[in-house]
Amino acid sequence: MANKEEIKDRSDIVEVIGSFIQLRKRGRNWIGLCPFHQEKTPSFNVDPVTRSFKCFGCGVSGDVFTFVEKFENMSFIEAAELLARRCGLELDRVNGAQKTEQKSERELLLEMNSVAAAWFAAALKKSEFAQEYLKNRAVAPETMASFQLGYAPDSWDSLSTYLSSKRMDRRIAMSAGLIKARDSEQYYDVFRSRIIFPIHDEQNRIVGFGGRAFGDEQPKYLNTGETPVFVKSRLLYGLPFARRKISSAGYALLMEGYMDVIAAHQSGFTHALATLGTSLTEEHAKKLARLTGTIILVYDADNAGIKATLRSSEILEKAGLTVKVVRLPAGDDPDSLLKRGEVASFQRSIDQAIGRVEFQLDRIIELADQSTESGRARMLRQIIAILASVPTRAERDVYIERVWRYHPLSSSGPSVAKEHLHRDAEAFNGRKVAAKSQPSAPPTSTGAGYGNRPSFPNRYNDRYRRDTASPPQSYEIPNANTGLGGLTAEQKAERGVLGGMINIETRQSLLAMISKDIFISEPIRTLYTLITEDERYAKSEEADWIIMMEREENLENFDSIRNILQEFHVSMSNEPITAEYVSDCIQTLRKYRVLQLKAELARFLQQKEMWTEEDNEKAMHFQRLIRELKGSGESPTQ
Repeated sequence: MANKEEIKDRSDIVEVIGSFIQLRKRGRNWIGLCPFHQEKTPSFNVDPVTRSFKCFGCGVSGDVFTFVEKFENMSFIEAAELLARRCGLELDRVNGAQKTEQKSERELLLEMNSVAAAWFAAALKKSEFAQEYLKNRAVAPETMASFQLGYAPDSWDSLSTYLSSKRMDRRIAMSAGLIKARDSEQYYDVFRSRIIFPIHDEQNRIVGFGGRAFGDEQPKYLNTGETPVFVKSRLLYGLPFARRKISSAGYALLMEGYMDVIAAHQSGFTHALATLGTSLTEEHAKKLARLTGTIILVYDADNAGIKATLRSSEILEKAGLTVKVVRLPAGDDPDSLLKRGEVASFQRSIDQAIGRVEFQLDRIIELADQSTESGRARMLRQIIAILASVPTRAERDVYIERVWRYHPLSSSGPSVAKEHLHRDAEAFNGRKVAAKSQPSAPPTSTGAGYGNRPSFPNRYNDRYRRDTASPPQSYEIPNANTGLGGLTAEQKAERGVLGGMINIETRQSLLAMISKDIFISEPIRTLYTLITEDERYAKSEEADWIIMMEREENLENFDSIRNILQEFHVSMSNEPITAEYVSDCIQTLRKYRVLQLKAELARFLQQKEMWTEEDNEKAMHFQRLIRELKGSGESPTQ
């Protein structure tokens, strides 16, 4: 029997605390991140000479008993017993203030779990069916033993009857989540017809169980309910078996399920662990941060696994951890991959794990509908949101290198697109800060598909002058050059193109070269639409157009169209409408319309204080028109 001082003498405080958190030597002391408050710079000191610890951040201090009490939320007696077990000693309970006649509830629950685990393991050895199931899942007998796997028979009260025969307290069994009361006299087992996975805490004590159904029965996994010793949000499956390898490898493999962890350990990846059928919590993240600085997520490749990856990444990064993501083949999980013996392939996947930001950007691009303007706009918005989560410009540079080609201004060159993405990400963060400072402000709708979110600020107006070759500095539509006969050069060019449309022999070849957006005058655009969309106009002479338009009930611009046609014959009577002349007119119109659209775009952007999806689509529409008018391969801002 050992007393307090003997246990303290045998407990190396550096070794004990180092089994809970990461420590590194500095001088005679050891330092690490304090487990009792959130910090990024180590202020937690362990002194092996005085056998004490102190955090200079939050002020907590004490000896090895104090640390275990606080870290594990234990009483002194429980902490002393834990440390005694680590040293191979037994606590002397009959020693002054430590004298006690009763075991605590936690001790009774742990004892009950230990008895139940032994019974489940014995039931597995007796069941050929359960053993065959695990064999088919490629679980080796030695793995079953090391993880203490068991079997709950297909019976309502097998465990309950066994505990009664051993005179175990059914009240404790109920508190442990092993049995439930049907009435005052009868009890039934919680786990029935399931493979049993004992769940251990960091001291390798069994604190609860997970049970997996053999087929498609629901729930597929059934866990122990919350108890004084079983809190899912704090426990990680496989942690006591993974701790040593995590320390030596410098990272942990975080997986989704029990079988994934078991398959990984069996194949040599003994730094694998998993949450208990629940989402990763801040408590999990804090616990992992005490063990290592890097987490590699190895979740399933399906949609649910991807969502879990992104959700977990955010929580882990908030805890100061570096997060990487393993990309498994579609339809695979660690268990299926390793069950096929693809250990080398799995190791390569780990070696090639990418950062969270890279993973998210790749997914966004992979899933985006880039065939439509709205799809590209949505993709760009999502890319900017992810880039905004990167804290520094230098880091962001790395990721922008992957995505700048998807920015609408990428045709202006890498430097322009990259700078825009940097500023867009900074503006996104600025909106988040503004939204937090004004919680009562109603959200602004950003259009279909986005829900109610803060709208984008104007991102281009201050930069448009620099990014365009010859934009009008006043942001006004440029004046056309006045020529002979009272028509500007551009209006005369427009009449020349109109002449090509009027001539039925050149009409089709001309229409193939232009779109309605090349025209300055709305009436001529309307006429272009009639000719291209209505077969009657396309095949008729000019003389018949007037008669047909007079019969149109809802035709806008009829009078204007008629006046332009009459004016055309007066103003262009001395101009030969040749193919070469029409081609020159098209080029004149293209150049003018490009400048005109640039000016309209700049004026539109200058007027926008907030940025919505609709605004984004309108700006992209301007850009598309400019590209089409300048011709394929040319930049709208060159």
